Amino acid sequence: MRRWITIVLGALTLGSGSAIASGLDFKLINATGYNIQAIYVDPTGSDSWSSNILGSPELADGEFATVTFEGDPDSCKWDIKVDWVGDYASTAWQGLNLCKISEITLKYDSDTDETTAELQ
Repeated sequence: MRRWITIVLGALTLGSGSAIASGLDFKLINATGYNIQAIYVDPTGSDSWSSNILGSPELADGEFATVTFEGDPDSCKWDIKVDWVGDYASTAWQGLNLCKISEITLKYDSDTDETTAELQ
């Protein structure tokens, strides 16, 4: 398994306790068959990834999380990266319009070795 994205833990809120809903928050659903150990959200074009915003040790397959973070509400394009539990490469999505996305479902296809993100 080379690529993924992820999510998880029903009713778990990711991010700092002081974060204020910015209109960029979204529900992340993990339907990959794998657990996630870190989630990063940064403005598109950033040179590096910020801190892991996952608030628990890992997010299990079949669970979801509400991803809440502080960000410029006028900046709609964001990149998301997921680190997986185990010896798997990280998966990243670039240029997601979080001003229009309220839910992201991550899925992994073992036949094609691809992790996809369904956006709503």
